[in-house]
Amino acid sequence: MVTTKVKVKHIRKEICGWPTDTYEIDRYHNWYESSFPQEQDPILPSPPQPVNPHTVLMFVPGNPGCAGWYVKMLTRAIEKLGDGYAARAVSYAGHGTVPDVIQQVEDPDAIGDQRKGDRNSRVAWTLGGQVKHKIEWCNQVMKDFLTHEDQMDCPTKQPQNSKDLPPKIVWISHSIGSYLVERLLVLCQHTLLFQTQAVIHLMPFRRFDPIPKWKKIYLSSLAHIPNVTSTVLQAFSTVANMLPKHMVDLYLEKVAGVSLLEDRELARGLLCNPYYAKNFITLGMEEIRDLPETNDIATLNIIGKVCPIFMLYCGGPDQWAPKNHMEDLSKDISLGKIPNKVLTMEYNNDLVHSFIVYPQMVEPVVTFLCKSVSKSHQHDHEKDAKLLFRSKL
Repeated sequence: MVTTKVKVKHIRKEICGWPTDTYEIDRYHNWYESSFPQEQDPILPSPPQPVNPHTVLMFVPGNPGCAGWYVKMLTRAIEKLGDGYAARAVSYAGHGTVPDVIQQVEDPDAIGDQRKGDRNSRVAWTLGGQVKHKIEWCNQVMKDFLTHEDQMDCPTKQPQNSKDLPPKIVWISHSIGSYLVERLLVLCQHTLLFQTQAVIHLMPFRRFDPIPKWKKIYLSSLAHIPNVTSTVLQAFSTVANMLPKHMVDLYLEKVAGVSLLEDRELARGLLCNPYYAKNFITLGMEEIRDLPETNDIATLNIIGKVCPIFMLYCGGPDQWAPKNHMEDLSKDISLGKIPNKVLTMEYNNDLVHSFIVYPQMVEPVVTFLCKSVSKSHQHDHEKDAKLLFRSKL
């Protein structure tokens, strides 16, 4: 009996000179169900073979930049979507819990393999560097899917048959990840955007205009003294690293609301790491300085010419993606600045921005993801039909 099962691989890849945590979530064939060990039957294949996907979910996280938080959510989405789907996820450059991932090449404390490669700090500390990092990651993923690897190096080359085509891409992002995804798609309009079937933003932090207004003044002030802010956060992280493990764990569970033990272990690894704190806060301060205060309508229209965009907003209230951002986009649609079919938005007051650390909130988000993917397939079929009609004229 042939069935499929979803499996996850954690692979640390070098991307733009930075060792980066990535995740591959695929369906694998289970070729038989038997009580006998597989090695007793030489006819049956081993190991199980992955199912070739027609669509891959490409996930870019929000802060703290670690894709490991979201693996269960993506796995659940692949389980619900069924055969033909796979998922890939990537952490940010310089974001993680182990020294080899987060330390700079020029760091005098780095030793051995940590000094290898070209770890340009601008890749980890700037939005432009992180966008470049995600583009390189996506190119690597697409090369893995392509039958002929040289096609990615020559985007204008025409595929010989459908097997030469990479899968369609559905971009999924959380928080500031939405800004990174939109930037990379605008930069790669004739390659990655052309392959994109849909863009799905979860609590999109794509403009900096928080509610209440005093937070905007406060956070902007901190962002313009990055050296001071970074020093304070690193000092806090150093002190946290000196505390007993159970005290930090208790804080994360009771105060921060991180209920699952494995999630607290990841959070503790980030919280108690001064090197990570520097990378995290340096990038975070640039986000506050560089993001626009108003909606970037031009970018939405560029992407919307190729594929639909779906956005999920939450309660909280959410200072990074407040409800009024969604209301402003609705006004732009009513004024004709954004075509009605380009953007679909949904609001769920029962969710919060940091939904991923609350297990009961993950399933509603997965439902939104699967519903949006299903709608995007319908849009994709309509687009293919129009292209076919035009080709016959």
